[in-house]
Amino acid sequence: MKHFLLFLTFPFFIFSQKQEIKTSSDFIIHYISDDDTYHSLKLKYGISKRKIIKLNPELKKCKFLSDCPEVLEIKIFIKDQNLFVNNLVGDTISNIDSLFLKEDLNDFSVVPDLILNSLNDTLISERKDTIVNISILLPFFSNSTDSIISSYPFDKIKKTNFHRESRISLDFYSGLLFSFNEFFDDTNLKLNLNVFDTYHSIDTLKNMLTYNDLNSMDIIFGPLYQENFDFISNKITNSNITLVSPLQSNSINKDYNQNKIFFFESDRVEKISYTANYIYNRFIKELSSNSVSIFLKEDEKKERKIISDHLKEWKSNVVYYEIDTPTISEFMTDEEINSLSGIFFIPSNDPVFVSDIISRLHALKDGSMVVFCSDDILDFSLIPHSELYDLNVRFFSESKPFFDKSDFIKSFYEYFSIHPQNKYVYQGYKCGLYFLNNFFGNLISSEKSLFGTYYNFVLKENNIYRNEAFKLWKYEKHSIVEMLETNENQ
Repeated sequence: MKHFLLFLTFPFFIFSQKQEIKTSSDFIIHYISDDDTYHSLKLKYGISKRKIIKLNPELKKCKFLSDCPEVLEIKIFIKDQNLFVNNLVGDTISNIDSLFLKEDLNDFSVVPDLILNSLNDTLISERKDTIVNISILLPFFSNSTDSIISSYPFDKIKKTNFHRESRISLDFYSGLLFSFNEFFDDTNLKLNLNVFDTYHSIDTLKNMLTYNDLNSMDIIFGPLYQENFDFISNKITNSNITLVSPLQSNSINKDYNQNKIFFFESDRVEKISYTANYIYNRFIKELSSNSVSIFLKEDEKKERKIISDHLKEWKSNVVYYEIDTPTISEFMTDEEINSLSGIFFIPSNDPVFVSDIISRLHALKDGSMVVFCSDDILDFSLIPHSELYDLNVRFFSESKPFFDKSDFIKSFYEYFSIHPQNKYVYQGYKCGLYFLNNFFGNLISSEKSLFGTYYNFVLKENNIYRNEAFKLWKYEKHSIVEMLETNENQ
């Protein structure tokens, strides 16, 4: 039996249009808005669709609320508001979670000391040495789940029935929940968890902030989309809050005012810069006779600029091939391809483009070649490991290739039926563990290894923290190993 104490103010709150609410001694009157569904009302008031219809017989003919535009208001009994509380943890995502959870999360011995007033919701906070206050803001798009769940028999609903954005959010959320369970197990620490559906909507976020003060939080995960994340970051005035963008891997140029803005995914462009810098220091500066060939897709102008910034001093040694054809054979003659030698860099994450070049280089049978790629090469299953070994392929990555996740998968399956071999589940798990350890002061050194990934967050010029714990990896005959030769400038 696990001891996981969870404080929930409203774990999953659906915000639609601002609604006027009248109260009486026995019930409240809810005025229907265009965004309302049976599902959203269940999450807001803790009352099931069946009970809503029972209290409002005029809805009997309405499979969906939108089927009855003539119904403008419905009754909600106040005594029903707290019936949902007993199942809040196991029903955080309502019917969706029940499809994927093998066990109710109440088996974690969750006895929520709940503070709930559905008419005047507030976030709670306590001393940092006893509790951490966390909000999760993700686009679950739960307004669409009501129709999905109503359209299929319960035993026929599959995860793929739901929108891709919903699935990504659910997977990431599941990883977070599992990390919370693991971290708080056998401790006296407490977690106050607040989960919101952002819908990828600024209006939803505005409504959420109308009723809730996120400045009382310690850690905020999300929102997922950059526009929404920027909106929330502009509203946070408490500089002690850690605000985490969980899945954004693109370069960020915006300047932020907050002190603790973390982008959990590493910047792909930064790894290209690291690779170009390494090539310059290791192969050009020290061995100036080396020639370097850079293969780029025609539209990869940004990548070329980054690489040329590092290699411009030795431009006579560097040749750029900006390929505008589907294959290298259509861009270069066989004679030109056969004359290639030396050092190669293929920064693209296009599997077809990279696979074609690797195949042609391998056909040259030149064992002296050294080829640098992005770490996306790990996902290109069509390229044989033997070819990558023959070409001395190397790449920078913060993650250990082929890290053994078997223990995690076994433990995860005890609570969830979501497939744990999913990058968003992994990211949620690592994200939760890292920032909980960081919050409670458990990260002694600047670099930390969690679940096969190294973390060392560096403060960038635009006032964000980004992970740059990149290691250099090399293909060996039957494995991929870390190369210990490092560049001091990095």
